[in-house]
Amino acid sequence: MVSGYFSNHEELSRLQPVDFVLSFGGDGTYIDAANLVGDLNIPLLGVNTGRIGFLTAVNRNNYLPCFEKLLAGQYVLENRALLHLESSQPLQLDSNFALNDITVRTSDENSINAIKVWVGGKPVNTYWGDGLIIATPTGSTAYSLSCGGPIIVPDANVNVLTPIASHTLAVRPMVISANEEIRIVVESRNNSFSLALDSHRVVVENPVELRITKEKFRIQTVLFEDTDFYRIIREKLLWGIDKRNLV
Repeated sequence: MVSGYFSNHEELSRLQPVDFVLSFGGDGTYIDAANLVGDLNIPLLGVNTGRIGFLTAVNRNNYLPCFEKLLAGQYVLENRALLHLESSQPLQLDSNFALNDITVRTSDENSINAIKVWVGGKPVNTYWGDGLIIATPTGSTAYSLSCGGPIIVPDANVNVLTPIASHTLAVRPMVISANEEIRIVVESRNNSFSLALDSHRVVVENPVELRITKEKFRIQTVLFEDTDFYRIIREKLLWGIDKRNLV
């Protein structure tokens, strides 16, 4: 097994072949590691030393047996879909893909955005509010969930549009096909808005058009036999914590 130190995607690519990349921390650290791996097709194993840890298969209590299973080849790989971003204007971003979500927000707390959205070339809505989240199934348990979005199983071929503090009561999160291109145009009073790909954030000056599609490559996540998405949801979100379920 090859081991080594790296600080960016290019340095990691020069270390090839690499069997695994291990991420020690929470979900944020895991996402940062996914950005380093990018299209290198290296399996990523998350070791949770943070709080919730939806994306991490290993924790403080089971890391030794999990590492033994890893070395013995007793694991499975789950492919996580990504979002790909293209812009009509150059953006100061380190990468143009996101594992969790792409978020458009107001850059001024005293104003709201009018976010025009087309899916598959067809107009969907103009979202008036603080912003809009475009989330993958992986990102459905992150920012999107806190804004009222649905939980989506990791292998579903869909994305979700989740408004942030919508100024229209009738607007609700919408699940769409991941095969459809999403086109976005933002209008705001101060002629700029905040754009985030996962934790990477920039302020974008209008006029600009954003196009979001499914990324060509995926992130390979290492899982073990006892790693089950529904079990993770029950444990992390405390689903089923009802004394009637303990009988």
